[in-house]
Amino acid sequence: IGLMGGIAAQARPDFIGGNLWPDHHKIAQFNSYTAQYATEASDTSQASREEKKHELQALGLKLGDVVQGVVQGTNKTGVRIGINGVRADMTRYNISHSPLNLKDMNKIFKTGDTIKEADMTRYNISHSPLNLKDMNKIFKTGDTIKAMVIYYNLEQVRVRLSTKRLEPTPGDMLRDPQGVYAGAEEAAKAHRLGAAVADKQKLQCLTASGIKAGDVLQGTVQSVQQDRDAFITIAPGVDGMLRIRKRSSLLPSQAIYATLEPGQAVKVKVLFCNMDNGNVMLSGVSETA
Repeated sequence: IGLMGGIAAQARPDFIGGNLWPDHHKIAQFNSYTAQYATEASDTSQASREEKKHELQALGLKLGDVVQGVVQGTNKTGVRIGINGVRADMTRYNISHSPLNLKDMNKIFKTGDTIKEADMTRYNISHSPLNLKDMNKIFKTGDTIKAMVIYYNLEQVRVRLSTKRLEPTPGDMLRDPQGVYAGAEEAAKAHRLGAAVADKQKLQCLTASGIKAGDVLQGTVQSVQQDRDAFITIAPGVDGMLRIRKRSSLLPSQAIYATLEPGQAVKVKVLFCNMDNGNVMLSGVSETA
């Protein structure tokens, strides 16, 4: 009753001091008023979204472009960047090929373990994310930076950026971010060229394999990243990505996907084959499939 009275008092001042239970005519007037208010708010939100879409479209961004933006802030998930009024995001996984510290390396490797690489620097062990403390050392609110566009969706008004792909050598964003920005255009050009060659090779292998959406295949885990993305080899030269965001929601028959490790054999289903670049999306299947 108190909540109803408070809303009524704010929306209809003439309710103050009046009958707590107004007649049907007044209720109809009140409902009409609140419905109009909600509609106007929705229209405003939609207009704002359309305006942002026009602003983003006006930038003419493409995947692989280098853009200049201003740091708006950081949080535990990454960095917010403003590009001529358009917000873009850079996750902490896309800032740098950050090195592991000695404590982390000792968790992974024990003396006497057998591994494939003859030698590895701490920069080449894992795509480990930066923490908030490290991000705040690199980015200050108001800083002007350069980054590569790695995701663009006009309908969702979403842009994602990466400085990691602009690093001449792993870890440069930690040591010399200004040097990374200075060489951004050349680094992006080299990345686009390498990506085009890789896409062509992937597409050739995918076409030769005859793999199509709906196929259930036995594959081998190549790598596991961010504790939720696994890359599975399903044919010579053909790797697919298996994404499991909520492992707690897995069925008992899908428990194998919660503990994937490189070299492990796993059954997967092909969800989608991109015949433009050779990318393949996979899903898990139950053990009874």
